[in-house]
Amino acid sequence: MKWLKWILYGFVCVACLAVGAFGRVAANVVDAIGGGKKSFSEVIGTLRDPKATEFPTTDELTILLVGQDYNRDRKSMPYTKNSRADTIMLLRANLQDKTVRACSIPRDTYIQAADQLSGKINGTLARGGVDLLKRTLEQMFGLTIDHHVMIKPSAVQEIVDAVGGVQVEAIDDMKYDDSWGHLHIDIKQGRHLLMGQQAEGYVRFRKMNSGQGRSEEEGDLRRTARQQQLVQAMMASANNATNLMRVDEIIETGFGQIDTSLTRSQCVALALIFKGAGTGNMLSATVPGTDGMVGDQSVFNMDFERAQGTVDWLIKGDDLAMKRLVRIEVRNGTKAPGVAKLAADMLESQGYSAKAPGNAPAAKVTTIVYRKASFETAARDIQRVLGATSITKEVKPANEWDPEIEIVIGDDVAQKVKPPAAEPD
Repeated sequence: MKWLKWILYGFVCVACLAVGAFGRVAANVVDAIGGGKKSFSEVIGTLRDPKATEFPTTDELTILLVGQDYNRDRKSMPYTKNSRADTIMLLRANLQDKTVRACSIPRDTYIQAADQLSGKINGTLARGGVDLLKRTLEQMFGLTIDHHVMIKPSAVQEIVDAVGGVQVEAIDDMKYDDSWGHLHIDIKQGRHLLMGQQAEGYVRFRKMNSGQGRSEEEGDLRRTARQQQLVQAMMASANNATNLMRVDEIIETGFGQIDTSLTRSQCVALALIFKGAGTGNMLSATVPGTDGMVGDQSVFNMDFERAQGTVDWLIKGDDLAMKRLVRIEVRNGTKAPGVAKLAADMLESQGYSAKAPGNAPAAKVTTIVYRKASFETAARDIQRVLGATSITKEVKPANEWDPEIEIVIGDDVAQKVKPPAAEPD
C-alpha cells in the first residue's frame, strides 16, 4: 500500500534505528528523538511505553497524509515552493488494536475547496498549504483531522543516501527514461546496492521504454512488492554497525523529509506501536467516482454519496456504512424459483444493499466473488449469513456500476433459503 510505504519511510526506519542504537549511543538517540527538548527519562518513556507516554488520553488518531509533488521551471528543474499534492490519504490509526484504515482521495478530484474556489483538490496545497487542504477535507466529509504528515518528494533519495544505500534484488531488467521528469532507470536483473536516485527509480518503475521489450517487474503488483522490499532494506541498512554510530545524523535526515504537526517523539511512538503490524492490520480503499472533463481539464468526479460512505466506514469507524456501501448482486443457479430474491432479502435484513436481477448457469455450490480486498470482510460475513462454502477474490476490469460482490446461489444454499412447500388442504 502506498500510504504504508510513506509512513515507513518517515517513521519506522527512524524508530527502528533509534531502538537498535539505544544503549550504545544513548545520548545521541535522546538528543535526536527529543530534538533537544526532551529529557533522557522522557525519551526512555517513549521507547518503553509509546502509547502511555505520548498518547495517554486517546486510542484513535485521524491523520492527513500528503505526498508533496515537485513543480518544474522552464528548464524542467524541480522545486517545491507552492507545489501541489501528489498523494492525499486520510488515516484512522487505532493505537490499542494496532489497526490502520486508510482512505485515498485521487489528486485530480474536482471539488469546491474551503476557500470557495473550485478545481482539483491537489491545488489546495499550492494555494493555501496543508491548512487549506485539511479544512477542505473536514468540511467535505464532516470530520476532524487530529494531525497531518507531509512527505517531501525527495524523501526516498535523501533517506537511502543517509543510510549508505540499500541492498535489493530485481527479478528482471528495468529500463525507463523520462527526461522531462529527470527519471532515468537502468537496473539489471539481480542483486544490487542502490543509492538514493537509483532506489527512487527502483520503486517508481512501471514499464519498459517503448521498443525495449517487457520486464517481469512491470505492473502495480511488482511495484508494491519492490516498495516493501525497499523498506525492509532501508531498515536493515539503518541498523548496521556503521550507521548505529551515526544515529543522530540519520534521524535528523529522516525528520528533515517530513513536515508534521506531530512531535518527534510522537512520530517515533507511532512507529513503535505499529512496527509489528502486518497486512492483516491494514484496510484501505479509494473514494468512488469516475474520470471526466471540466473544460479542457481531465478530472476525477467523486460520487459524493458513496465517497461519504467510504469515509464514514474507514475513517469514522462506522461499519454499518460499509454494509450500505457494498453493492451485491444475487443470481439463481438452481431450478428452485425465487431463492435469489430470498437470499437478497436475507442480506437486506442484515443492512446490506442487495439485488436479485436474474438467473445464472446451473450451480451445485454457491459462489461468492468479491473484487476489492477492502470488501473481503463483507464477503466473509455474507458467507456466514448464507451458510455458503465457496468464496474467492476476482480482480477484473469494471465500470462504476458493477457490484462489489456477486453471488450465485447453488443447490447447497437453495435448500436453506427456499420457503417450505405449502401443505395440501
